[in-house]
Amino acid sequence: MNKFSEFSYTRPDYKQVKENLLKYRYKILNATSYEDIRQSWLSMKEVMQYLEYIEEIAFIRYLCGMSDEFYKEEVRIQNIEDPQIVVLQNECDKLLLNSSYIDHFRLEFGDKIVNHLSNNVMLSNTQTVSLQAEESQLRSEYMSLLSAKQRTEGFSDKIYDILNKLIKVRTEIARTLEYKNYIEMAYKIHGRFDYGEKEIASFRSQLHKLITPACNELRKSNTIKYPDTIIKDTNELITVIKDMFSDLSTESGYYMNYIFEHELFDIADRPNKRQNYFCCCMLPYIKLPFIIGSFHGNGLEVNSLIHELGHGYAFYTAARSQKLYEYHRATTSVNEIHSKTMEHFAYPYLDRLLGNQKNIYIRNHLFHSFDNLPYRCAIDEFEHAIYDDINLSRTQRCELWAEIENKYMPWRTNDLESIKQGTYWPNQSHLFTHPFYYIEYNVAQVSVFEFYERSKHNWNQAWKDYANLCKTGGSKNYLNLLKVGNLSNPFSQDIVTKICKPVLDELFSLM
Repeated sequence: MNKFSEFSYTRPDYKQVKENLLKYRYKILNATSYEDIRQSWLSMKEVMQYLEYIEEIAFIRYLCGMSDEFYKEEVRIQNIEDPQIVVLQNECDKLLLNSSYIDHFRLEFGDKIVNHLSNNVMLSNTQTVSLQAEESQLRSEYMSLLSAKQRTEGFSDKIYDILNKLIKVRTEIARTLEYKNYIEMAYKIHGRFDYGEKEIASFRSQLHKLITPACNELRKSNTIKYPDTIIKDTNELITVIKDMFSDLSTESGYYMNYIFEHELFDIADRPNKRQNYFCCCMLPYIKLPFIIGSFHGNGLEVNSLIHELGHGYAFYTAARSQKLYEYHRATTSVNEIHSKTMEHFAYPYLDRLLGNQKNIYIRNHLFHSFDNLPYRCAIDEFEHAIYDDINLSRTQRCELWAEIENKYMPWRTNDLESIKQGTYWPNQSHLFTHPFYYIEYNVAQVSVFEFYERSKHNWNQAWKDYANLCKTGGSKNYLNLLKVGNLSNPFSQDIVTKICKPVLDELFSLM
């Protein structure tokens, strides 16, 4: 296999893709045996995986050089074409679901894929194609604004206008699909079949009760800043992390060798590359990830890099263990366990990256792990409010954010003039690109702390359970995936305190 820089890209023939999907739709509709319908559906999935692979190459290059007009145009075209293609894919899925062979399919591939396909069909309709394209374009406009290193006049107005339009178009999509509101639809998008709004609200309340006062106390006398790394060169950094993954296990070593040898990463800083941003993109056809970031020599960036490599490792192992592409990833509340637990598994190796600043890094990492919990709760509560009442004015949304912020983060000072001017609201990317996603970091974090505590007492068993969880991918629902990892249900009464309190005590001892 070539290095990523040598991967060829040609714009997909979207007309041909649609014709292929129509062909497989016809075959699925007229199948006379289970083998016929099975093979037609799997062939349709191959077409979709290859399309996603090619599109992802363009998207990665777009993220790595936001001013590149060629790839910017390619992503714009993707945003127009993909909603139409997804409708055709869902028509194939719907025919499979309604066929007389669905029980055979369920027997071979399990209940999870049937539930997944049913949910996707519910989330798609030919009537929403143009609206989904509009939503995609608004997200791209937001990302382009963020890529600019200098904030031009009217930046706040432009950002707010995008958010306002996103709220309206998402609500229109939800209502077109006969959901009560976008909140209900978002829960379906994120595959929340094991829990709902009630459980999330109770979960936020548990965190508010334990974590907010603890963070308030920790902040009184501590200034927390990640130390710089002793390594400044990006290739040297990747080499050290490659050695770490090789030491963790044979499989994780193979994974990191692939990443290194085929240069499936871009963490160098350059003009017009989005700053303070790390992500992991998935290349389904070759079953490998691509890691993006901008490294300047800060410990927080190392943490972000290891986090994204954790995502990549989970995808890499699940793609080699699970039959279906839909099983190569789980829901966010599990995917974030993969990535954030890897941050803790890196603790024993940090001296190679930070020298004698290792313990300071661990203290700061634990602090930020807790300190982020109230903020994410606030974002989630804010999202529920602004999508519950989409007609709030700009000032009302600012007042609402100030109120929620004060509840979860009383150490912050509200800017009354900004509230009055309508500029006091969170500039959090998830609000624009992945609404209702952010709280799942918190749901995952509870499981991460549980893995961390177990690793201190029985590292081998903790790693074994973690590796099994990664390999299982999304082949089971949320609660059953927790059982695979021998993890507790974060929504159980008092479980937040039971799991988080020992780690919180450790943090206080380090201050």
